[in-house]
Amino acid sequence: MKKYYVLDTNILLQSPGAIYGFEDNTVVITGTTLQELDSKKNPDGEIGYNARQTARILEDIRNRGNLIKGVKLKETDGKLIFEPNEVSQENLPEGFDIKKPDNRIISSCIGIARKTKRAVILVTNDIMMRIAAAACGVEVQEYKNDQIKESSYVGYREIKTSREIIDDIYKKQSLAPEIFADEKPFVANEYITLTDGNTSALCVYRDNCIRLLKDTTAFGIRPQNRLQRFALDALLAPAEEIPLVILRGPAGTAKTFLSMAAALDKTYTDEFTRHTSSTSYDKIYIGRANVSSDEAFGFLPGELEDKTRPLLGCFYSNLEDLLRKGNHEEDAQIQMQIDDMMETGLLRGFPLAYISGMSIKNSFIICDEAQNIGRSLIRDIVTRCGQGSKLVVLGDTNQIDVPFLDKTNSGLTYLAHNMKGSTKCAQITFTEKEYVRSALATEALSRLD
Repeated sequence: MKKYYVLDTNILLQSPGAIYGFEDNTVVITGTTLQELDSKKNPDGEIGYNARQTARILEDIRNRGNLIKGVKLKETDGKLIFEPNEVSQENLPEGFDIKKPDNRIISSCIGIARKTKRAVILVTNDIMMRIAAAACGVEVQEYKNDQIKESSYVGYREIKTSREIIDDIYKKQSLAPEIFADEKPFVANEYITLTDGNTSALCVYRDNCIRLLKDTTAFGIRPQNRLQRFALDALLAPAEEIPLVILRGPAGTAKTFLSMAAALDKTYTDEFTRHTSSTSYDKIYIGRANVSSDEAFGFLPGELEDKTRPLLGCFYSNLEDLLRKGNHEEDAQIQMQIDDMMETGLLRGFPLAYISGMSIKNSFIICDEAQNIGRSLIRDIVTRCGQGSKLVVLGDTNQIDVPFLDKTNSGLTYLAHNMKGSTKCAQITFTEKEYVRSALATEALSRLD
């Protein structure tokens, strides 16, 4: 029997296309949800974007019929109904305040259920709302259509081989992948460690060939382990070859530090000279997913540059360490260099809420805390990268701080899953083994997990 699926507001703010995700069943939008969507339509961030996108979808459907009576969805065999009524305190147990939006939606579910023989199911990714609805006797479920199982692909592998083959790649600098016919097919830009137990060679599969990696540095920084070496190779590769790099893993594995080193290496030279023949990009853009509301950003004092400076706060220590380069410059000198970068526009922080409508060309772009970004925004970020730009996406899906996002629907998971195998993308997933923090921090992380 066909069912009624009542969508909570958070489902549409997360995935506007969820309207079409219930096959031949009836999708119900309550008056409460419609009002909540209206209140969320103005912010520039992802929530505002998705609210407006939902509004456009609803308007298109409304133009084809009466939403109160129900409109057939041409994309499925289902129907969409707008339910403005069925909100009553009498539907709720004592202690559930009808003024609370969640309770109003629950009340609507109970009211609809009393009018039909069909099953009425509330769809929400809000855990507390699911608990509350169940306490009221309402059947509930999560929206799982947009969920992706986090890929086991980490961007690299180790292959046991002979000393002869290792010697051969050092001699020839490359090998045909057919030599390892018993291995799983290689992925574009996958990094490989060849080892015989005593000797090893670090390689990458690129252009249908296994190539030996060359020693490399970025802004005077040498990699401290093999994964850092893999990451630097990807970060320093020309934008024409690898315009997208995804670095995942826990804090303390130098994702941000290496990204900043590569960015400075390709944009900045000492003594305030820039844009020399050795540089590859005109600017460094740093965007960071902010778990605070998008609305609050607009009320920060000052011009856009002043507003975006706080977004760079987490990068300052890395910048300072890189600019010192072991020469023990005074703090004032380091700050002068950073200020110069900001004032000349070489270094720019930007809220991700402002990405829509931008086209960033010839720039090194770092998107941090990407685990807190949804699908629509991560898609916007990638598509706004213009000619000659390189995008580096950083994050850790174990550190998601946004309601309604988890490992299965985070934009970081979505991006990594869909870009696997692309010749334009390289991925590295760090583990706790690559911690480069103090001994105390490393031990505390293991004990306090």
